[in-house]
Amino acid sequence: MPEGAPELEARAGGAAGEVVVVGGAVVAAVGSGLLVCLTASAAAHGEETPIDIADEYYGTHFGDVKGWVQGQYPTQAPPGAAARPEPDQRDRKRLGRIYVTYSKLNKTTHRYYAERTSMVVDLTESLRFQAALAVLLRERNHHLDENTEPRGAAFSPAEVDRFDAGTAVDYGQRYDDVAYWRIRGREQQLMDSLGGARSDTGEPYQTENAVRGVAKDNPRGRRFHDVATQMWGLLYPYTGY
Repeated sequence: MPEGAPELEARAGGAAGEVVVVGGAVVAAVGSGLLVCLTASAAAHGEETPIDIADEYYGTHFGDVKGWVQGQYPTQAPPGAAARPEPDQRDRKRLGRIYVTYSKLNKTTHRYYAERTSMVVDLTESLRFQAALAVLLRERNHHLDENTEPRGAAFSPAEVDRFDAGTAVDYGQRYDDVAYWRIRGREQQLMDSLGGARSDTGEPYQTENAVRGVAKDNPRGRRFHDVATQMWGLLYPYTGY
């Protein structure tokens, strides 16, 4: 993400910060059409699909198409089934924010694009699944003010790199989350490891990133880099001033 640009935040509609992923609401938030497309793409490449991940975590069977056809699973709750009781305070969701780095390959130029995104999540649920969902929603909801990211059929589906979570439901408080600092550092290391931003390398270009994620003269740049390295190991040496 360009230095100083607004955070590219995953959304399922509505204002930023309204997306909350909890239990069965995951499918509703993503949209069945998106899940079908993404599941088909992942299955074709022999990868674990979003529906597989959801089934594994929530104990559901949506990915077992054959089982559904054979009638192994009921289509609705049995008559007289009791409604789920109101959860007590211990069972209530605990909101926070997940920060994710990801990349995608331009299959025509064979150059990568590296980016980060964030989303409000339930910290009591699977962070791995919600990180993937944040990237899927980010890819699906591209806004006019986010015109620095390359688009087009030439790009392969985005792949999650690393993720971390904090408590800043309000995006304005993101600097209070060390997770945000880590993901900023990781984004720049990822970009550099793939060849560096065009603003750094000039032609011939090595990536699809026009500018750096963290400006060379960012006063927090070194700290971003260090905390990312402490968390995930060194992916690429520091390239700031």
